[in-house]
Amino acid sequence: MRNQGALTAEQRAALGRYRARWLAIRRSTEPADRDAAEQGAGLAYQAAGLQPPARFVWCDSPVALSHLAARPSPADGANVRSALIDRIRRQAARQVRKRIGARRTAEIAATVNPADALIATVAELVLAHVADDDASLMQRYRRSEPLSRADLWRTLLGREGFAHVAAGPHDLSWLGPFEYVRNVLGLRAETSSLLGLWQVALHAGWIRPHEQTCWLSERPHLLHGDVNDRLHHASGPALRFGDGFAVWAWRGVEVPRALIEQPGAITAATIDAATNVQHRRCMIEIMTPERYVVEGGAVRVAEDQTGVLWRKRWPPHDVWAAVEVINATAEADGTHKHYFLQVPPELRTPCEAVAWTYGMEAKAYSKLVART
Repeated sequence: MRNQGALTAEQRAALGRYRARWLAIRRSTEPADRDAAEQGAGLAYQAAGLQPPARFVWCDSPVALSHLAARPSPADGANVRSALIDRIRRQAARQVRKRIGARRTAEIAATVNPADALIATVAELVLAHVADDDASLMQRYRRSEPLSRADLWRTLLGREGFAHVAAGPHDLSWLGPFEYVRNVLGLRAETSSLLGLWQVALHAGWIRPHEQTCWLSERPHLLHGDVNDRLHHASGPALRFGDGFAVWAWRGVEVPRALIEQPGAITAATIDAATNVQHRRCMIEIMTPERYVVEGGAVRVAEDQTGVLWRKRWPPHDVWAAVEVINATAEADGTHKHYFLQVPPELRTPCEAVAWTYGMEAKAYSKLVART
């Protein structure tokens, strides 16, 4: 029987609590509870109609896991992520929709499990560093690897690789809305198959499940983001696991370690020598646009009553620009602070540039400046 009644005030308040709870779960840096995670994985296997694995193998990071499990042996059995996670998810979703309707299900999912840019970036970086087995289907057959029907379909559809045989916090965050409907709306029978996966999500990092061997990884020891949920740390690694795998990042961009730990070594010359456009931008921000301009890194393009427009071109097509403005309010010592604001390079005048920072057209901003 479908129940599409509006959520009560109490039920709506609980949405925010579960949203915060699963945000904390995805971003947790607490050590894994290995016993609880293994128990949960065993329950998940049983819910999928599989025998629990004979072996659990723990790794200190998902990257280490990918290397250790890059070439599973026949003794490990076929990969069962599809049955353990994807199929169970589809089944639970169908049952929940039957009870509360597709619209209510989607509303709860969007509220409890919104996009998480920080964790999405972590997943992208992990996947960029993992070891994938690029052997062909025939090569894998010749070395007697177990190939299930799901393996064959993944290969034919181009869905091979670590991202399709393992799952991390970003993959399991969909469990949050189902925990909400179980505990708040009382849909216990419809979500009973998810009890094991909940334990895995709560107590471990990544999982790569095979018929006989289940690989699990620890969570990161350190995870830093900025106010905009971009992977970022101004003085050290933004992401680090216990085995030493680490990523240095500036506002969502992975950068060489030296840029973060030796910022004083950045000069206008080193920026000009960089070939990576994103790294150039990061280097200017770390160095500060003011220092970059003072060191002669950019050319004065125009000046008017609102400030000075600076620009730098790198062949063949990269352009950077900033507008220098002076704070109208004097400091205690009578001086006025100068600010350098990065702006789109196609702007032609400081007035246009300053207006852009306020989301205004230059003409409208000019009138405002004239009145004040």
